[in-house]
Amino acid sequence: MKKVSYILTASLAIAMGFSSCSKDIDEINKVNPGQFSDSDPTLMITGAELANVVINEGELARLVNIFSGHLNGYDRQFVSYAQYNMTSGDFNTPWGNLYTEGIAQCRLIEAKAKSLKNNDLYGVAAITEANLLLTASAVWGDIPCTEACTDGITAPKFDKMSDVTKYALNLLDSALAYGVSGQAFGGAYAGSYDWAEVANTLKARAYLRMKDYNNAITAASAGISAGNDLMANHSQETPGAWNLYYDFLDWNRGGYISCDGSHLSNVLDSGNAVGKTNAKTDEKARWDYYFLADNYTPLDPNMYTGIFAPTANFPIVSYIENELILAECYQRTGDNDKALDHLNNVRSSHATQFGATYDAYVIGDFGPGAMVDGASAGDALLKEILVEKYTSLFGQVEPWSDLRRTKNLIGVAPYTGSKLPERFLYPQDEINANKNTPQVSSLFDVLELFQ
Repeated sequence: MKKVSYILTASLAIAMGFSSCSKDIDEINKVNPGQFSDSDPTLMITGAELANVVINEGELARLVNIFSGHLNGYDRQFVSYAQYNMTSGDFNTPWGNLYTEGIAQCRLIEAKAKSLKNNDLYGVAAITEANLLLTASAVWGDIPCTEACTDGITAPKFDKMSDVTKYALNLLDSALAYGVSGQAFGGAYAGSYDWAEVANTLKARAYLRMKDYNNAITAASAGISAGNDLMANHSQETPGAWNLYYDFLDWNRGGYISCDGSHLSNVLDSGNAVGKTNAKTDEKARWDYYFLADNYTPLDPNMYTGIFAPTANFPIVSYIENELILAECYQRTGDNDKALDHLNNVRSSHATQFGATYDAYVIGDFGPGAMVDGASAGDALLKEILVEKYTSLFGQVEPWSDLRRTKNLIGVAPYTGSKLPERFLYPQDEINANKNTPQVSSLFDVLELFQ
């Protein structure tokens, strides 16, 4: 009997064990441990900001700077790029960075931030999305916007460039209405920036693109102030944290890109016919900051001790741009004196940064036969403002926007042919996946706002 009792007891214990294990397994099977159930939007925002950095400082920016005459191709595929021979596949990577890592994440964060009533987080995400949209529409024109990154829509429509610009302006206004300010959630950035100032300078950039000069003045008047640039943070001497231009020019693709024959190098060359050196302007120090001062060929960007050094923070939205938007808009609305004030603010900033001569201009310095020659004082002043912006924003996207918006008023010579490129091609990945992708005949199709 004892033996039977033992067997029955053991059998019951085993049965109960199996029952318990079955219950535990059923519970475990309800949850996939390898699948995230949700994510913290305060942690997501840095990833979206990094996408903004990559878009404005990475491959997209390098191609833009070849098209604008700041950089030149020197080896491999970049020789072809500088001859404006490109295919749709060459634009796949920045498009993927833009939507997958950038806009999609911003929209998730915005929704989560609203539900959490976290006004600063919403504002930072909205400003980041607006920055991404303005950059993307500057190079592609019409892009997916209102239907982009939306569940259930696999072939989003392409919104007009002008509508994307207005959408970005609404985002910036909403960020300001939520009261965003200070430096909250700026994990990818450096500088003494203030988010409200950043939003206003981005608004000014958008209004300038639409040739709405009065609204651009209003926005820029509340924009980035001196010393408060928004900059990508590259302050650590660590692979992966380096300035993205340095990473490409020296670490990963040395010799692919140069400044040989670039319009920018001609502008800063005191002996060149298009050089901007004059009795009040000494560009030698800026030349050394922009270019490697050696005797080697080709002329390289200064990737060691200058603008693209490994730990050089990269401007995303800056005081210099803001002041030059004000200078151009005041000139175009008939106030040469205020235009000159803002141009001289930039020159004063350069004098401090480079320790060189950038004496203040007076209106008598401009016009027929004057120091800065032109058909009239106003025409000469406008061209000087645009040349200064072209020179000051080396590496950035906006100079190419200005060239197309002004019909190349400053006279940048193309590397081949008679015209500068006007746009990026739509990427092959999007053409393959989205039936709504517009047909584009070439890099020389003019975008809507630059007609």
